[in-house]
Parts: sequence; structure tokens; C-alpha cells
Amino acid sequence: MKLDELPDQPRSGSDRTLSTIANVAAIMTEAGITARYNVIKKKTQILLPDHGGTADNLDNVSLTTIVSLAAQHGMPTGHVGEYVNAIADRHAYNPVADWIRSQPWDGTDRLRAFYATVTEQEGYPVVLKEALLHKWLLSAAAAALHPKYHGRGVLTLQGPQGIGKTSWVRSLVSDPDLCEAVVKLDHHLDGSNKDSVLLAISNWLVEIGELDSSFKKDVARLKGFLTADSDKVRRPYDRRESEYPRRTVFAATVNESAFLVDTTGNSRWWTISVAKLDFQHGIDMQQLFAQLEVELGDNGEWWLSPDEEAMLAALNARHTVTSVVVERVMAVIDMERQQTEAVTASQLLRIAGIDNPTNPQAKECGGLLRELLGEPSRIQGIMKWRVPLREPQLVERRRRRDRDGTSVNGDPDETF
Repeated sequence: MKLDELPDQPRSGSDRTLSTIANVAAIMTEAGITARYNVIKKKTQILLPDHGGTADNLDNVSLTTIVSLAAQHGMPTGHVGEYVNAIADRHAYNPVADWIRSQPWDGTDRLRAFYATVTEQEGYPVVLKEALLHKWLLSAAAAALHPKYHGRGVLTLQGPQGIGKTSWVRSLVSDPDLCEAVVKLDHHLDGSNKDSVLLAISNWLVEIGELDSSFKKDVARLKGFLTADSDKVRRPYDRRESEYPRRTVFAATVNESAFLVDTTGNSRWWTISVAKLDFQHGIDMQQLFAQLEVELGDNGEWWLSPDEEAMLAALNARHTVTSVVVERVMAVIDMERQQTEAVTASQLLRIAGIDNPTNPQAKECGGLLRELLGEPSRIQGIMKWRVPLREPQLVERRRRRDRDGTSVNGDPDETF
């Protein structure tokens, strides 16, 4: 390109070529070079015509080529990389959204076939399995397509080693090249490590492999990170921190049944106890996600109903690392029972056979009850939960009440 054809000409009295966004864009266009910003990968991608080098060095070589081109036109090159990022940002694209919308939905329901790819363990409610699979997959579509996405749950596949949990996650994107680009498998997530976080949010679907190993890190930070609606990260070589809308959905895989390390905050773990997985299902996943886009357009919701949350909480309690409190309390509660008794955490512990509960035990019991039943209510001046007790414990509770009266003076948990 001739210098007098550049859009930004030198200032009056100067013959020095200006290094500007417009001028860099002009020489790129002349050379057939395009730059786009990939909103999933969170990176600028430069396409060179007839690039004959290796894929290993493509990113660096592409930028170096533009810097060299700018130098040939007499431009100072110190800010060329930043200009290229600005040009790319004007041409942002979403490869996942492009894939989902590559063909309109043909009207065939594929959800039933998708549910059948997961065989639940004996005793696990089929209705909950289908709800979790449906709403998690809907959340994945929303993450790619919805401008105000907020994650609700981590699909957690718990089952024996060797049944294909990782392969099943891989099967969710049927386009091999796209799968390679936007699905991160077996990621050991550390919410306190910037590199671990940046790698995670640079993908659409992320499998947290061996979830129990991630719990050895800062569990509270991990939980907060997983359900955030945006991420503040400074990418390598960037001058400032950037805030990215969350476009990542998480799944987790774990072998051990007792993997939850505390009794609070477990509603984000959408656990399915799995017996078998069909990862060679052959479902056209592009069409399934196209179906889900239609559902989103009809105001489809990717969060659980209160009944589903209650069912999940009861099942997650079975996956909590065993403690005397959890074991005893779960033995006397029947979440399917309609009749309830108003009790404090300490009263429930006594019913469960812990005659002299300590403050830590009452606090742990209170945390478990919040997870299962929500916040307590003030009843006769004391915070209590309405607990569905198993029949023998209900009889014993009434017997004790008749014997001792209703006083709960001395309970250590009135504020728990």
C-alpha cells in the first residue's frame, strides 16, 4: 500500500508515518490478514493467507508478520500488538454459538435419548436425574447464547472408575475440532491459582477431574468461583485486568461416594450416582443444542425448582464425608415424609442418640439442616426447623416431650 493511501496521514510538516489503529487495519486488509476475537477462548486469533509454517508458532508468527508489515511502512511498532487486539475486538465471534446455530432445529426431540445415555445407580430417582441433565445442558446452551448467564450447578457424575465419565463429557460436542478447542477434560481446578482459573474460563465445557482432589484446596474459594457470573483476570502481557462474562459450564467426575467435605454449600453439586454411561450414543449434539436454544427462547429455566433442590439436598447428604452428626441425623430423617416436628439442632441430635451435644456438633447439625430444609423459623421464641422424622423417632420425640415438657433451656444451638 502506498503511504499516501493510508487513512491517517502525517501531521502538517512531518513525513513520519503515523502508527494508528486505522493505518494498521489498512495494511492488514491490503495483505489479506484478518484478526478476530474469540469470546470463548478469550484471545485474539490472526489468520494469515497461505500460512506455511507450523501450528505451534502460529500466534507469535502471525503477530510478528503484522509488526514487520508496519515497519515496512515506516510505522513505529511499539503499540502494534495492542492495535491488533482492538481491531480483533471489532470482529468478535463465538464458535460455540456459531456451531449451535449452524443448522436450525429439525423439530425432533433428542432429550429422551440424551437422558438414556446415563444409567443411574439403583435407588437414584430417575426424575431427578432427568431434571439435572436437562437443566445443566440448558445452562450450557445459555452460557454460549444468553447475554446475562449465571451458572447454577456443576453436573457431578459419581460412579466407579472405568465407566467412561470423561469420555461422556467429551461426547457432548460432536464436532471433533470444536470439541478439541472448547472442551477441557480432567482439569484439576484451583480457584486460588490464576493460571488454573484462566485455563478453565477459556473453555466452554470444563470437566473437573477427581473432584475430591480439588477439595484439598480452598473449598470456599472454589465454590464461590464456580457460581460466579463473571471473572476478573489479567491475561499474560495485558496491562490491565479484564472482566469477562462467564461463558463456561462445569461438570465434575468423582469415584468415591463420600466426596463432599462439609455440610454447607452443596446445592451447587448436581450429583448423579452413575452405574453406566453411553458415550458412543451417536446423538446429533448440534441439533440437541439447537433444540435447547428454542427452549431458551421460550423462557426455559436452567435452575432447579424448590422440590428438585430439596430432593438433591437429601441425596447429596449421602455423599457427605461421614461424621457422627451426619450419620446419626440422616438415620432419623425421612425427606419423603409429609408430617414434621419442630425441633432445634440440639433436640434433633438428642433424638438421633447424641445425648449431650456439643456446640460444634450443634453447629454442624444446623448447617446440615439448612442444606436440607432451608433457614429455621422462630417458633415460641426459639429458632427451629420443621423436620420430617422417621416414624419411630417421631414417637420417641413425643414421648420425650410429654415426659420433659417443651422447655429447651440450655440448648447450645439456639442461634445456629
